[in-house]
Amino acid sequence: MKTYRPLLLLLALTLLAVMACAPGGKGTGVRQVAFPEMKPPPPGPIKSEAYRVMKGDTLSITYPLNTELNVTSALVRTDGKIALPLIGEVLVCGLTIPEIQEVISKEYKEFIAKTRYGQVFKDGDYFDLRFVYNPELNIGVRIGADGNIELPMVGIVPAAGKTPAELREDLIERYSKDIVKPDIAVLVGVTQGSYPLDMANKKIHDDPHFINVALIKSAGQWVFVGGEVFNAKAIPFEGYLTVLQAIMAAGSEKETADLSRVVVLRRGPFEQPEWMLIDLASPPEGKSLKNDVTLKAGDIVLVPKSGIAKLNLWVKQYIRDVLPVQTQGTVGAYWTSQFGGIIQ
Repeated sequence: MKTYRPLLLLLALTLLAVMACAPGGKGTGVRQVAFPEMKPPPPGPIKSEAYRVMKGDTLSITYPLNTELNVTSALVRTDGKIALPLIGEVLVCGLTIPEIQEVISKEYKEFIAKTRYGQVFKDGDYFDLRFVYNPELNIGVRIGADGNIELPMVGIVPAAGKTPAELREDLIERYSKDIVKPDIAVLVGVTQGSYPLDMANKKIHDDPHFINVALIKSAGQWVFVGGEVFNAKAIPFEGYLTVLQAIMAAGSEKETADLSRVVVLRRGPFEQPEWMLIDLASPPEGKSLKNDVTLKAGDIVLVPKSGIAKLNLWVKQYIRDVLPVQTQGTVGAYWTSQFGGIIQ
């Protein structure tokens, strides 16, 4: 029966050797993989990326020169889209703030090109007619629901779908039948009471620098820490948090923890999972501080067991709890005989 002791010792040393040869470990720095490509990042330090909007975030979209289009609270829905005036749904999930401004600008440009919005008259628009040589005919006009206007002398005139210049040419031709060389000006935006149905106020300034996008509430306000820490928990994320700071906030690592193989799981810009293996064994000693990477909201930090802790667990599960052998520490063992005696 004494042969169990050297066998256990040999098995323990073999397992320790295998674990020592496992990938990772102290000095490995940071390895990052984005699935499904499974490609590591390029050599060099990891650069901080701009925040990318997630599902559940709340955005504010304002237009300094088009306040009628302002959306003070736009929720990023589960499909990753927000709803905006005139252009409808816009996909913003996974984009940075500047990228969202570019996308919104592009959508408005396409909308204007397709509908000529702000360039032609529409139902309900208001404008003023000024007759240079016949001021008695001056009149303010609002386009009816049928797209027409009704004017003295010429009667009903189609106006919707025409630019001010096109309408002016049409009116000059119509009034020429009764007035010699009429000179008519079609003016928009000159009557304060016409807002918001004045076409001038419908002109959209669609360049990105006229569109302000701001994140007013983030959905992922937590970082989750688990594994070999004293108090696995969700930690509030308030803009800046490193891996070591998160571990400290979770009560610090246990003696059984392996800081050389800390794993960080996160969702990438377009919902693809990302995985990082981080060596934090040296930063507490003042070395390789760049390994203590900055976390993002929603990250999951897992602190694994050390090799010796895994060995002890293996011995407990497969030897101590299964065989009639009781171990002392991680090396010594003794046999309890059926007669109650102990054989070393």
